[in-house]
Amino acid sequence: MPARTRDLKKILITFGVLLIAVVFASLLYRDSASTYVLSNDVSNVSSGIAINTDNKGSQLAEVKLQTVLGETISTSSLIGAPTIINIWYSTCEPCRRELPVLAQGALKYDNKIRFVGINIKDSAKVASEFAADYGVKFEIFLDANGAFISTSGISTAPVTLAVNAQGLIIDQIAGELSTAKLDELVSELLK
Repeated sequence: MPARTRDLKKILITFGVLLIAVVFASLLYRDSASTYVLSNDVSNVSSGIAINTDNKGSQLAEVKLQTVLGETISTSSLIGAPTIINIWYSTCEPCRRELPVLAQGALKYDNKIRFVGINIKDSAKVASEFAADYGVKFEIFLDANGAFISTSGISTAPVTLAVNAQGLIIDQIAGELSTAKLDELVSELLK
């Protein structure tokens, strides 16, 4: 057998062994972080289109979120002050259009209403840079494992929740938020 053929055979055998080792290692060291199982439950689907659960009148779901700095917080820490929670991500066009409305609203109602953004798709870097580009000064949290949207039955974005100081969701808006609608939500929260 020529030397060139022997060398090629050795390379192929080495590659095969490495490939088997990588596959075995990936099976052995799977991430044990919380995951959510997808199902065929169609309770949030109407004619094949995903819809959001109406959370109006419900308590805010208690789940863990990540700050853009990587710290874990509980949504229970959001209770205690009237809060506007906006669920968004950077490549969502209606989210892009409404973010300046929320940024201005947060400045306008600074000491009266807490504003929070929950990003459902982006990395911490993308979410924080994107928000900064739109003038957002309020807190941004990440729902990296989908716990918040799964527990809340939120299937689409953007969604804005008006949550009173006791953690009760008094209104839920699916779709792009206007300044007039934000002012209306704030008025309800301040009653």
